[in-house]
Amino acid sequence: MRNMTKLTEQQAAFVLHFTSTSGAIGNATEAARRAGYSERTAREIGYQLLRKPHVRDAVDEANREMLSGTIATKAVALLERVLDDEEAPLKVRLEAAKTVLDRAGLVPPSVAERAVALGNEGKPLAEMSLEELNRFIAAETAAIEELQRGMPKQIEGKAVEIVRDGDAS
Repeated sequence: MRNMTKLTEQQAAFVLHFTSTSGAIGNATEAARRAGYSERTAREIGYQLLRKPHVRDAVDEANREMLSGTIATKAVALLERVLDDEEAPLKVRLEAAKTVLDRAGLVPPSVAERAVALGNEGKPLAEMSLEELNRFIAAETAAIEELQRGMPKQIEGKAVEIVRDGDAS
């Protein structure tokens, strides 16, 4: 960590305890105690340390490093298990899918982007003509219906297939 070089030994120990020692994670008083600050002043010292920009930067960097390592791998593995668990509620699986797509940078198009795709030049809805609004609503409705065709329905926490008139054999 590059920010640790700006810290005293005790401050570096505080950052280490505050970010990674069981029983002291997120607890400034306990992290200060374990870093060797006095029992009597640990609470105030912990508070003061977190207000120092270079200590706060070191804490943030330590957390980023931790999150980009094994914890990130575990989080991705958990999301994968949730996505693959057919017994999990559909809403939970959908939220896991959204999280994965969001972290991958694959976000759904905004209302304005969808309007541009329909040839509405990115106009806000309030500025669209009645004809443009009707076209936009029809396209959105069609997209929703298309999504619903491929989605199982939830009944009492279990996924069931949607059977439409004319689909049953």
